[in-house]
Amino acid sequence: MGERKGRYLEKLRNVRKDQWFILLLAGILIIVIAIPVPADDKEKLVQKVQEENSDITQVTDLETRLERILEQMAGAGRVKVMITQVDSGEKIVEKDVPVQERNSQEEGSEGVVRTEKEVQREETTVYSKSDDTQIPYVIREIAPEIGGVLVLAQGGDDPVTEKNITDAVMALFGLEAHKIKVMKMN
Repeated sequence: MGERKGRYLEKLRNVRKDQWFILLLAGILIIVIAIPVPADDKEKLVQKVQEENSDITQVTDLETRLERILEQMAGAGRVKVMITQVDSGEKIVEKDVPVQERNSQEEGSEGVVRTEKEVQREETTVYSKSDDTQIPYVIREIAPEIGGVLVLAQGGDDPVTEKNITDAVMALFGLEAHKIKVMKMN
């Protein structure tokens, strides 16, 4: 038994530093994975990922809709669209704004009455409750600002088709012509 123990100790001494480091990292990884995450944190993480994906989905839906409509245009042929955005939009939440007013009057030494009005405002966000979680109540969503549009079309080399596509994109998205590029598709 003592001889066997000696062989194991000898093997442990011969392990390189990088192997010890990898073993240490693997142990830390196992510990991190084993630590339970509270359900609230999981729900918040899922909600955050869904919000980020909704921005991507919005742009993808716009691209698909634009492709379908431009393919119906005379001379365009098959169309592929890419839309870039400057920001991810904005959600405006409902605010509760109670206002307190206080009036005071003072009479000066010469009989002059001085009136003072003090207004105090306090904003608090309105939340809706769902399954013991509070979610801000969104009253309006502002769509992401579009930075540019690239259109690849089979008829993109025809100047008339290019102008028609550019005009359509300008009308739909309120973009300036220099933010729209129409090119011929291979």
